[in-house]
Amino acid sequence: MKNIVMIMMLVVLATVFNACNQPKESKEIAEEKNKEKFENAADEKDAQFVLETANALHTLIALTDVAMEKNSKSAAATAKKVKPELQTLLGEVESYATAHVISIPEEATGNATKKVRRLLDEKPSEFDSRWSKEIRDRNKDLISEMEAYGSRTNDLNIKTWLNSALPHARAIQDNLVDFDNQISKN
Repeated sequence: MKNIVMIMMLVVLATVFNACNQPKESKEIAEEKNKEKFENAADEKDAQFVLETANALHTLIALTDVAMEKNSKSAAATAKKVKPELQTLLGEVESYATAHVISIPEEATGNATKKVRRLLDEKPSEFDSRWSKEIRDRNKDLISEMEAYGSRTNDLNIKTWLNSALPHARAIQDNLVDFDNQISKN
């Protein structure tokens, strides 16, 4: 009986130790750094918006990588078309973050990456439509967040960046809608 209790305690301790030693995600680290840096709520909200935008763009780029990896002719062609635009937007976010001392994630979150990578398990006949829906929905959500935040923030630098970035995000969406229309016809 003592051995069973001892084994159970060791298992619990090992589990707790393992949970404590899990590496933090890039996004979590960036959030903690931003909380330490920014003292007023408005600056912290602006930093969180920039962080979330970078995270969303990393996820969208991961989606383009999945389409190219799956090697679906149509999805890969669209992915190759929109990936440079997404990378340009991410580069702008990174430049903005650097200029305003905002920490941002270096990659998509683990959960987002897992969800995106699950698309690789789709049957080839279903991949294009599932991929299209996922990337269109995520890009649409990004556009909505950018528009909403642009109307809420008082930071003129963010407003200026959003006014230049939104047309690019919408052009990406137009390409994704065109792709969806193309696969719907087939």
